[in-house]
Amino acid sequence: MNARNEVWIPCGTLSLEGVLEYPGEAVGARGAAVICHPHPLFGGNMHNNVVRALRKALLDRDLVCLRFNFRGTGASWGAHGHGTDEIQDVIAALDFLQQQPGVDREKLLVSGYSFGCWVALAAAAGDARPARLVGISPPLNEMDFSFLKNEHRPKFLVVGDSDFVCSEAHFRKLLEEIPEPKVGVVLPNTDHFHVGREHMFVREMNTFLDTYPL
Repeated sequence: MNARNEVWIPCGTLSLEGVLEYPGEAVGARGAAVICHPHPLFGGNMHNNVVRALRKALLDRDLVCLRFNFRGTGASWGAHGHGTDEIQDVIAALDFLQQQPGVDREKLLVSGYSFGCWVALAAAAGDARPARLVGISPPLNEMDFSFLKNEHRPKFLVVGDSDFVCSEAHFRKLLEEIPEPKVGVVLPNTDHFHVGREHMFVREMNTFLDTYPL
């Protein structure tokens, strides 16, 4: 049975609400993941369907999971920072996560969906701690992911073939430009929201993590 704790993450003068979950019984230090939600100005928060699917899949892989609300979202303090300020939220979440009992600091993963994908991966670009990067539905039509061209850690990116914020052409172009190791997947008959199709990106992510385990 998973242990679930509501937590507050210090971030400068702010506090961010989050949920920290441990998989099953304690068996010593294990890998851990930060999960970032989609755009809060369009209803995104840590209870989103994709965030919850990521959380379940990563718990099933025996990873400690921390999902949280960006600043200005839910009960988190502060105001929306247009992505740039939210990078500090991810760094604060990593700081918090690596200090928790039972977490192996050498086995950290960052993940995010849509807006949260950009924030998570942009934060990782300036932070050496995450060993694996997972991005769901990167909004390539709207945000700049060129920082991934210098990213040499194992990374997984997935998008639906009918995603309105990430054209398949933009996605395939980015994949050509970023270095190995990388896994990029285009899911058939799938839009940006993945409703009822969460199992598809979970399956592909699990294949990636089987190939590049923490």
